[in-house]
Amino acid sequence: MRDDQVHRYSRHILLPDVGGLGQTALFRSIARVTVSRDPAADVIAATYLAAGGVGTLSVTGATDDELATIAKAGPDTHVIAGNAGAPGTNSHGTEVVFAPQPAWWPSTEGDTIALAFWRGGEAAVRWMADVANR
Repeated sequence: MRDDQVHRYSRHILLPDVGGLGQTALFRSIARVTVSRDPAADVIAATYLAAGGVGTLSVTGATDDELATIAKAGPDTHVIAGNAGAPGTNSHGTEVVFAPQPAWWPSTEGDTIALAFWRGGEAAVRWMADVANR
């Protein structure tokens, strides 16, 4: 890792479950996010993954504005638009899986943004922990 990367990801490196080897594994990994069912959560998860230093992020179904927002979050992440027909974009990498709405979540309207942040953040953290702990 370069000095600026060590400084940027120092909080990840200090975590005993991630460390330098785990962050290096994230740099070398490929994640796939499909923007479909819950677009806000999908974009938030992709943004968290980019900010966490995932090497390549294939995002299917995102608009150009969403791709630009995701790319801004992670200067070390190569964000590509995943197309079903493009070779290499969806055939490699691990899909980010979203959990359903938790049973304890209040069923009031107006909490859709909070739920999207919860789902996107949880999916991103679960995916990064799986890659870093391999």
